[in-house]
Amino acid sequence: MTDAVFNADMLRLAREAREMTQADLAREASVTQALISKLEHGLIGQPSDEVLGNLAKALRFPTAFFHQRERAIVFPAFHYRKRTKLGAKPLARIGAVINIRRQHVARLLRSYDLEVAKPIPQIDLDESGLTPEKVAERLRAYWMLPRGPVACVVDTIEQAGGIVIMTSFHTKLLDGISFRSEGMPPLFFMNKDVAGDRFRFSLAHELGHIVMHTVPDDDQKMEEEAHRFAAAFLMPASDIKSYLISPKITALGRVKAYWKVSIKSLIKRTYDLKLITDSQYKNMNVQYNKSFNEGEPYEIQVEEPWRLRDIIKYHCNELGYSLSDLARLLAANEADVERAYLPRQGLRLVVSN
Repeated sequence: MTDAVFNADMLRLAREAREMTQADLAREASVTQALISKLEHGLIGQPSDEVLGNLAKALRFPTAFFHQRERAIVFPAFHYRKRTKLGAKPLARIGAVINIRRQHVARLLRSYDLEVAKPIPQIDLDESGLTPEKVAERLRAYWMLPRGPVACVVDTIEQAGGIVIMTSFHTKLLDGISFRSEGMPPLFFMNKDVAGDRFRFSLAHELGHIVMHTVPDDDQKMEEEAHRFAAAFLMPASDIKSYLISPKITALGRVKAYWKVSIKSLIKRTYDLKLITDSQYKNMNVQYNKSFNEGEPYEIQVEEPWRLRDIIKYHCNELGYSLSDLARLLAANEADVERAYLPRQGLRLVVSN
């Protein structure tokens, strides 16, 4: 898993995950910023044991973290929804956290068999000649989803081999990032601090990217296609039209409770299906802003992923891993492991009589 060679990528990831600048880290580790810079750029190949110990203590990572062989993945700009409003430092932190947790999943999967009957497919729109709406329709048929609302988007994805990972992005400007990585199942890193209806739509949006966008294209074009896919996947035209005929703001709350999508999404879907005119759409949005300026009624609960939880349980219950064992496996400190993977129950030492 590790060797004695210092990995500059891991130093940068650890620093960015803690939202520290090079100057911050230099001050905390009692070294110079010049040394940090040269280490991160590979100009100094191996720090002394004392320096490495100081860096590890300041960053709250075990020294083994810096000896890992993995390389950091650089996420292209199109992975970040609404990224223009995010600063460079928050984006760097999010990228670092996702990189680290991707490494964790890769290690956990070495001892866990992930068997899937109908995995998430890849469908090229240009090659297939399909629209995002038709892709959503075919995907629902492929997974044999019943008509009407999708009961649980998380369960649908994880049954198909995807892994949904709840992540604190420390912002509501970013809903999710998804990607395929060689030798790994599709990973969906989702913001755990958003409303349940928004979470479902954002996860369906990311599913659209995973299915349709193997080859990157124009950012705006991909976003629009993923949005159309998500709307059609969660609200199939043939099923939802009867709920949206002559819609009124006051009645859409009940529709939201059944379909588990936001009233805002229902208004947009009504317009996209040409059930209202441009002026009606404008008026409904004006009414929406007046009626729900403090939030929508009928709260939808955020769906809970289970696949990663099962993988952790397998390691603890079947393989006999303790918290310290997991921390060593993942090259992380115990507090981070417990917070990320054992947030409710933790691990207890049981002493028999």
